[in-house]
Amino acid sequence: MKLSELSIRKPVFAWVLMFGLLFFGALGFSGMGVSENPDVDYPTVRVRYSYEGATPEVVEKDVLEPVEGFLVSIDGIRNLTSEATRNQGELTVEFELEKDVDVAVQEIQTLLGRAQRDLPERVESPIITKNSAGDSRILTLGIQSDLPTRELMILFRDRIRDRLSTVRGVAEIQAYGFHEPQMRIDLDAAKLNQYQLTTEDIVASIQREHQELPAGKFELGEKEDLIRIMGEARTVKDFQNIIISQRGGQPNYRDLRLKDVATIYEGVENTRRISRLNGVPNLAMAIYNQRGENAVAVANRAKERLKEINKELPKGTQVKIIYDQSYFINANVEELVRTLIFSAIFTSIVCWIFLGSFSATVNVLLAIPVAIVGTFALIKPLNFTLNTFTLLGLALAIGIVVDDAIIMLENIARYMQKGYDRVSASFKGSREISFAVVATTLALVAVFIPIVFMGGIEGKFFLEFAITLGIAVSLSSIEALTLAPMRCSQFLKIGERRSFLGRNFEKIMDVLKNFYEKILRFVLNYRLLVVSLSFLLVGGSFYFVLKIPTEFTPNQDRSVLFLSFLAPEGKSLEYTDQKIKEFEKIMAAHPAIDRYVVAVGGFGEGGQGNQGNGVAILKNFEDRKESHTEVAADLRKSAAAIQGIQIFIRDNFGTSLGGRRGSPIEFTINGPDPQKQKELYYQMEKAMNATKLLVGVRSDDVRTLPELRIVPDREAAIDRGVSISQINEVINIAFGGVVAGFYSGDNSRYDVFVQLQEKDRKSKEDLKPLYVRNNRGELINLLKVVKTQPYDGPQTVYRENRIRGVRVDASLEKGATQGEAIKAINEIAKRLLPKGYYLNYSFTPAEKLQEAMIIMILGLIVAYMVMAVQFNSFSDPFIIFMSIPFGLVGAMVALLLGGQSLNIYSAIGMLLTMGLVKKNAILLVEFTNQVRDQGVELKEALIKACPIRLRPILMTTLSTLAGALPAALIAGAGSETRIPMALTIIGGVSVSVFFTLFVVPAVFSLLNPKRRSIPQESPDLFEGEVKI
Repeated sequence: MKLSELSIRKPVFAWVLMFGLLFFGALGFSGMGVSENPDVDYPTVRVRYSYEGATPEVVEKDVLEPVEGFLVSIDGIRNLTSEATRNQGELTVEFELEKDVDVAVQEIQTLLGRAQRDLPERVESPIITKNSAGDSRILTLGIQSDLPTRELMILFRDRIRDRLSTVRGVAEIQAYGFHEPQMRIDLDAAKLNQYQLTTEDIVASIQREHQELPAGKFELGEKEDLIRIMGEARTVKDFQNIIISQRGGQPNYRDLRLKDVATIYEGVENTRRISRLNGVPNLAMAIYNQRGENAVAVANRAKERLKEINKELPKGTQVKIIYDQSYFINANVEELVRTLIFSAIFTSIVCWIFLGSFSATVNVLLAIPVAIVGTFALIKPLNFTLNTFTLLGLALAIGIVVDDAIIMLENIARYMQKGYDRVSASFKGSREISFAVVATTLALVAVFIPIVFMGGIEGKFFLEFAITLGIAVSLSSIEALTLAPMRCSQFLKIGERRSFLGRNFEKIMDVLKNFYEKILRFVLNYRLLVVSLSFLLVGGSFYFVLKIPTEFTPNQDRSVLFLSFLAPEGKSLEYTDQKIKEFEKIMAAHPAIDRYVVAVGGFGEGGQGNQGNGVAILKNFEDRKESHTEVAADLRKSAAAIQGIQIFIRDNFGTSLGGRRGSPIEFTINGPDPQKQKELYYQMEKAMNATKLLVGVRSDDVRTLPELRIVPDREAAIDRGVSISQINEVINIAFGGVVAGFYSGDNSRYDVFVQLQEKDRKSKEDLKPLYVRNNRGELINLLKVVKTQPYDGPQTVYRENRIRGVRVDASLEKGATQGEAIKAINEIAKRLLPKGYYLNYSFTPAEKLQEAMIIMILGLIVAYMVMAVQFNSFSDPFIIFMSIPFGLVGAMVALLLGGQSLNIYSAIGMLLTMGLVKKNAILLVEFTNQVRDQGVELKEALIKACPIRLRPILMTTLSTLAGALPAALIAGAGSETRIPMALTIIGGVSVSVFFTLFVVPAVFSLLNPKRRSIPQESPDLFEGEVKI
């Protein structure tokens, strides 16, 4: 017994199925998390080392190179990059997608434990982090306060960060510009000389006089007391009174204390960073949500907690929201929900116009909640979230899920029109059309099966889109085979349409049917000519298709711009700060900018004095007239007037789909000679700026960092009995600073940091008063055993798979696309790069779109195989496929006319279009075959069958267009991804329906002339026309 017959005979089964899908779907929906992207693992692990006082080249040699040697032994590494900056080194290990990132972290931890033994002592233990698309930044906060720096840091740690970290759903809190409190021992070089002391003597004294140690225990009968020597200094006064009892290991008989040679105070670690929010000093922090959590709900809970915290903070201290990522997520979800609602409304209108009956319209529209809501019941166990991709799939499914119900109802109504009662008509109509319903559904779902072979993170993301859409379409098919015939057998009413609209619409349909039949006769008489001309037209259309610009992902307006500042090399933090303040005035005056934050010296722990970063947050979409790209263009124009600093403005938000560094154009210049790489960069920079396609071309890897190299004079050192290690230690303590121990305060352990006071470490002249003690205890002036050499070292050192490279980033001029820009860059590289040098892109649109094309071809192959089995024919699927070229041309013409690009979203839209356009062809071919089974000759069968299927074809086409129209028209958050996908569907379905109605019958008559065998049961299929 078929499903449709079972549902008609046992309606309770169908009703229970319907309510079960709705109930469990609603239950699944209520428990789903909300996020921007699917919750998938990025198989990427980052390792960060701190090496106080080290230059980038030292970090490369002493840290990165040996650690890389250990890490390359791990299986599954796809890419290994590292970057050395002053005081810090970071390695990024990208694994193949199949790699379990938790296993990778364990393997890395094991190897780093071994590597640590080979690293210099002053290299701190590494910090290991892993990436997850689910762990996304949801809030960026700024803390403004007039408290002293140390008090603010303690307040942030104990009363802000700790309280926010307990909010349910918060995974991590990162602070930008947080500096750990320290006990600072600032040495006075002149006083050290006065008392004949070296920096080593001071560190040794602290370590000798500042100790807290266990010292055994007392055992008295049954009682046992532990012994502990409490020799640690705990206050500033305690440290001031530490005795300097030895000089060079020899007793010092003077009453000399630490306060006699140093300034001692509770401060914070060294910083070279100034941060401001809207021109006011601040400390920034970012909140990340846990994977699988509702990002919007987590952000709302964090904001509620923030209100409580602000009430308890001291006067003059406040935490403000700099950027709320949940706003974009929420706005994107709201836009998608609004698209869903409008799609349902438009589809309802189309159904009512065609059906003219409230009961028939409701019968069809019930497919929407059953398929859409029921989908949540199946994707919730798969750990899907409500994100851009799942909701986009549902939004596009609205106009598709009613197709099967329309086909089923139209066929049942046609039998009722011939005089059958509701039950009999439901039996006969559903039995006749069941094959077509299953065939159209499988043909659509089959094209998405190859997405499982799509590589990269984008493949993981679009897999959720495909599964969601596939489940919705499959449920609509089940609904059409069970619930629709059951409801028709109980409630469907048909009759003469008496309203003005109804009567005239039926007249129009009769005219269309008769006109179509006449044209069809002509087409079949000249079928070879029609087919040839049609495919010549398709071939000619590809000329215009080649004019479509290409890019990987469209530039989305997320109401945020990213800023980078670069002053000339060697400029101070104060100079850079003054220049950035000039730009801050420009941002403050711009009507589209709501707030901004800048960090002179860079975000995080700070970088070079001649650098800076910033973020400009724009007003909400509805509160500004300009797009983010227009605002960026305005700012670039204004920034050009500020002399003495380069200002880079990036309007392309770095998402999960795209380059590693978040820019639309990213590549590395590779080759054997690092110096030649830099020369080639400057040549390419000039040529790239001349293309007028690119702005903000930059590379931090070619910038230099002025440094003073201190080279020991070995002969002089030997003559004076001075070791190299002593020279190193004295200089390092003086200028780099060392941690001489730890102390307890505020229920925490802090560093005791020893260094020359700031005024004694300004320039190379400050080397003159430094002394080193030789092996006889004598003081030797440092400049007698060392020489100094000025040197311009690299500001950063970048390595890719253990080879140095120069990274290049660029943004796009307004109106330019990635495809155009990369094509121009490749032509420049071909002209400028010598043999042995090449460009390595983080990604290219051509690569990704080529992969999408392969997916399309695989989709066609799978769909052909499925239909060949269904139709038990090799020719019928081929005939059905004749509709696809017209659909693809229509899709690309729509992109061209709509001013859209060929990107990953429009490519997936084309994949969906390929499935949709086959549905109409399947209806024609399958019904024609049924008519031929009655013994009707081929030409006559086509003339009889095709006009009967005209009405359901038009209905399903218009309902699909109605479902896609809101996605193409509604602008707002995330619309840049919805519009190209919707346009491809609208253009492809619109164009293909016309050619399907004529070309498919013509090809059918050419390729399938053999008469089919006549089955035993020969129902009258083609008499009568539905009027509901």
